[in-house]
Amino acid sequence: MEINYPENFENYIVDEINNILDYETIGNKISEMTYLERKFLNGIIRQVKPKKILEIGVAAGGGSSIILNAIKDIDNSLLYSIDYSKKFYRDKHKNSGFIVEEKFPHLLAKWKLYTGGVAAKFIDEIGGNIDLCLLDAMHSNPGEILDFLMILPYLDKNAVIVIHDIFTSNTCLTLFNTMRGKKIIFKDKDEIFNNYGIGAVILDDNIMDYIFDYFFLLKLNWNYMPSDADIETIIELFKKHYSKDLINFFIKVSNINKKNFYMHAHMNKEINKINKISWWIPFKKMRRKFKEKKMLEIEKNIKEIKYFSIY
Repeated sequence: MEINYPENFENYIVDEINNILDYETIGNKISEMTYLERKFLNGIIRQVKPKKILEIGVAAGGGSSIILNAIKDIDNSLLYSIDYSKKFYRDKHKNSGFIVEEKFPHLLAKWKLYTGGVAAKFIDEIGGNIDLCLLDAMHSNPGEILDFLMILPYLDKNAVIVIHDIFTSNTCLTLFNTMRGKKIIFKDKDEIFNNYGIGAVILDDNIMDYIFDYFFLLKLNWNYMPSDADIETIIELFKKHYSKDLINFFIKVSNINKKNFYMHAHMNKEINKINKISWWIPFKKMRRKFKEKKMLEIEKNIKEIKYFSIY
């Protein structure tokens, strides 16, 4: 497969809807991609002509609109989109992906939208043979790393992965640089300094030979903690596709982060509360005993955290 300078390929297609993508919403435009990034995504689609496309991260539906507009004349080409939130994250009065229904109702037949969960919740229903995927969701660890691991078994051979914000998100840049395959970025490298960044990778045939590399990325510090339900859903999906060693590695990393987030969010809050109360205790010995008792309670709560397991 050859992809050549996609930002310069059939730009007139994306230009047909560029005024819609530039609509202002709360906090940003409908499309959070720059014009050059939109052309890049459009050119990738127009050159590859994929039949089954997966998008993770929908927001207002700007990326969805670019993809749907690019496949409007490609027979049997369909887009499946997943967003964790049912509502547009910048305006809770709007549904995720609302702009597609409002401005592109004629393209709805080529679109299936899933909201309200991680990719693992929906990917079996979507199924395999995905030949192009756009990752444009959290931009924060474990974010796109987990997304990639969830969808990797469902990708077709030499699938194309497009990642947005590779110049502004360490998560996206790290994943992009780690992926085995042919990398595609802007022809004009000076544009790296004028855009949030978008890149594509044509995955190597033997991508699964290096699967631990992507699990190992989960050792990077997590910036948020997925819910227990989400982690359990991911574990059940991983059981279908990955070895027990890899699943145990994921569980261990998840448990470490769960404990760290609990201690940071809960323990610090409780310690501050204890210090405020103890300030009013007049006698030093009584103060010390009060603090010791409360700290034992905190330690007990930490030991009683429900950790994840493979069983």
